[in-house]
Amino acid sequence: LMSGVKNNVGRGINVALVNGKTGEPLDTKFFDMWGGDVAPLIEFLKSIQDGTIVLMGTYDDGATKLNEEARKLIAELGSTSITNLGFRDNWVFCGGKGIKTKSPFEQ
Repeated sequence: LMSGVKNNVGRGINVALVNGKTGEPLDTKFFDMWGGDVAPLIEFLKSIQDGTIVLMGTYDDGATKLNEEARKLIAELGSTSITNLGFRDNWVFCGGKGIKTKSPFEQ
């Protein structure tokens, strides 16, 4: 879904969306949380449709620009570690839009 070869990974939070029924890749994006703005990430998270599998991983720094709203939206996808994510922490996560429990796929 994401690789340097495809040139679709970057500094910050990398996100891949997958259709939860078919497994078809839907979208990949990255959001620079050091030099960028958190607003595009928040807008993107709000646009995710129910039933979508959401994969996230950090590269370099994924936490500096994260605010309470962004952390809450990620927690609603099933994350329990996003509230503690700090400067240059490594983090990978697999959750879903509309999930009713916390995801066991996070480190």
